[in-house]
Amino acid sequence: MNKNTSEIVTEILATVKKKGATEAEVVYSKGKGLSISLRNGDVDTIENSEDSSLILTVYNGKAKGSASSALLDEASIALTIEKAWEIAKLTQEDEFAGLADEELLANPADFKDLDIYHPTDVTPDAMIENGLKAEKAALETKGIIVDETNISIGEGFSVYASSHGFLGTKQGTNCSMSVVAIAEKDGAMERDYWWDAVRDYNNMMPATELGKKAAARTIARVGARKVKSCKVPVLFDATVAQGLVGHMLSALAGSSLYQDASFLKDDLNTQIFPEWFEIHENPFIKGGFASRNFDSNGVATKARNIIDSGVLTGFLLSIYSARRLGLVTTGNAGGAHNLFIKTHNNSEKSFDDALKQLNTGLYVTSVMGQGVNTINGDYSRGASGFWIENGEIQFPVSEITIASNLKDMYKNLVLIANDTDQRTKIQTGSWLIEEMTIAGV
Repeated sequence: MNKNTSEIVTEILATVKKKGATEAEVVYSKGKGLSISLRNGDVDTIENSEDSSLILTVYNGKAKGSASSALLDEASIALTIEKAWEIAKLTQEDEFAGLADEELLANPADFKDLDIYHPTDVTPDAMIENGLKAEKAALETKGIIVDETNISIGEGFSVYASSHGFLGTKQGTNCSMSVVAIAEKDGAMERDYWWDAVRDYNNMMPATELGKKAAARTIARVGARKVKSCKVPVLFDATVAQGLVGHMLSALAGSSLYQDASFLKDDLNTQIFPEWFEIHENPFIKGGFASRNFDSNGVATKARNIIDSGVLTGFLLSIYSARRLGLVTTGNAGGAHNLFIKTHNNSEKSFDDALKQLNTGLYVTSVMGQGVNTINGDYSRGASGFWIENGEIQFPVSEITIASNLKDMYKNLVLIANDTDQRTKIQTGSWLIEEMTIAGV
């Protein structure tokens, strides 16, 4: 941590208090990164990025004013303070505005080691070499053209401080690599990809393995065709099932709830999934993509079940949204933390078991379009994947639409396979839904 940073934000808070601010909070963040893209065995682009921002929010009673700056010099800070304070003096009061109560704030003495910061000394040349390995591995598959290979590293630091005396910092790293491939047959082109994301560059999926997987996924799509319109079971690949959880999170967000824009607004303490289903939130996982000791309000985070035995047990609330709803913050200002989708009685089901139980139906590997309405739960999206018969893949499928309602999909969830995707904050395996409508030919 840069000691000057904590001194600066502390001085800013002291200054606005002297000006008459009732309360104040400040967020400072900075980051840097390197991203390299490759095409046809050569470097296409190399992008270095470095940025920083200071966001100051001051409260004049229940009126709020915010201003920001990308610089930390004295003149820029002084101007930011003046702008924020002037806005606060002119803004209409909001009875729900204000900092988190002091008793809700995280205690730095209790902070856990989250193991999310792994700086690397890897050179651009070494990154390029790794990317070229991935590209070469993909090209070993006959019929494959590599559209693009990308490899990136980055790190960030942030500090949140408030006039209640809280000051907390977070520092983390992120690394990723991807290969996008194209295959052609009879004039029809198919495109797919594979990627990996880690906190520690040394834990990245081996480049040759990643390239081969991107190629295999792409070749498997060659010859895709439509199927007849029907109602059949649908198996969502783990990478797509994460999106089904994401739609639920959008509906559980406090802003959606107090704007009456959520299909789950009346379902707290109601069973919305099968009894064997659980979603566990844990912000303290070492190396997690959403590990945090405190949320964006400085509130202490905690582990909990959002779904317990199929029952919705909690929303995702910040201080502001909780006050609007007459509830208590859940420590989710800034969003959900690491989520683990678990089962009580069938966690040993493999992906092959899921295909066998599907028997005849659709295996979805990608979706497209914006046809998800989180106000009423209607779900209708373009999809591609594979047609399944007798529990085995028969042929690739594309240019179809799958439709249902999210509540029905959650209720009619048959199983979750153990092919868990661990590359995002939502960790789940593939989902088998009892029935959906397929619009094809």
